[in-house]
Amino acid sequence: MTLLLFSALLATLAGAFVIRPLLVRRGALLVDVAPGAVLDAEARRRVALASLTELEYDFVGGKLDEADYRAQRERLGLEALAAIRASEAMGGGAPAAESDRHACSFVNPAGSRFCAGCGTRL
Repeated sequence: MTLLLFSALLATLAGAFVIRPLLVRRGALLVDVAPGAVLDAEARRRVALASLTELEYDFVGGKLDEADYRAQRERLGLEALAAIRASEAMGGGAPAAESDRHACSFVNPAGSRFCAGCGTRL
C-alpha cells in the first residue's frame, strides 16, 4: 500500500514538473520590444542592403553585364537609401555600440555567441 501511494505521489510530482512551464508561460507578457513599424523599417533596411550585396556578388561572379548592373545598382541604391532614412526616422537605425559590431562589420544582437554575418565565435 505504501509503495502504491509513493508511486502515485511520484507520478503526480513528475506530471507537475512537466506541465509547470506550460502553465507559467500563460501568464507571460507577450509584447514586442519595439513597435511594429520600427521592426518593419529595420527589416526593409536589412533586405535592401542584402540585395545590394547580392547584386555585387552577381556582378563580380559574371552573372550580370555592365549595363544591367548599373541599372539595378541605381534602383537598389535608391531603395536602400529610402529604407535607411525610414529606419532612422523610426528610431531603428541608431548606431550600434562598438562592442556589438564584429570585424566583418555585421551588427550582432546583444548576448550573441556567434556572428550572424560570418559565423565566427564572438
